[in-house]
Amino acid sequence: MIAYLSGKIIIEKPGFLILDVDGIGYKVFISQLFENGQRKTYNGSTNLFIYQNIREDTNDLYGFATFEELDLFEKLISVNGVGPKAGLTVMSSADPDRIISAILSEDLSFFKAISGIGNKVAAKIILDLKSKISGLDGSGVISQADLGDDVVDALVSLGYKQIEIQRALTKIPSDIELPEDKIRWILKNFKK
Repeated sequence: MIAYLSGKIIIEKPGFLILDVDGIGYKVFISQLFENGQRKTYNGSTNLFIYQNIREDTNDLYGFATFEELDLFEKLISVNGVGPKAGLTVMSSADPDRIISAILSEDLSFFKAISGIGNKVAAKIILDLKSKISGLDGSGVISQADLGDDVVDALVSLGYKQIEIQRALTKIPSDIELPEDKIRWILKNFKK
């Protein structure tokens, strides 16, 4: 599966772009936010985190500027009734912070205002995703307040990077509650 592409944009149209990666052109569907300057370019090149949608009659690529956006998109399309096109429409409607906020605050009207999202699907998005992202802050990362500053501070002092800590914290079994047990579990299961 394709998970990441880096190359030069050779064609950009509303809703998609063609990315030249070493002489091969990939058509990648993108959100309106990406089109409107959210992307990062370096010497004419851009980097995209990719979701590859392979079905019987399709093989589409969806590109995002950050891994956190890709992660939110994958959570959205895990909801029954939300396919990749609808997920991309939701991602185009607002920045990830606003989408997460709408889920956490159960803002049904936010989702109903998005073209193609009706009452039932809006309610499903909130119901299915609220528990999955309740520990996320607006950046799509588990907030230190939800997990305890002690755990994060201890791991930082041991030389772990924030991204490593965030990944490890999402994997901790729910029955482990004490900060020292969380640290012990991470040290045992994740290498620096």
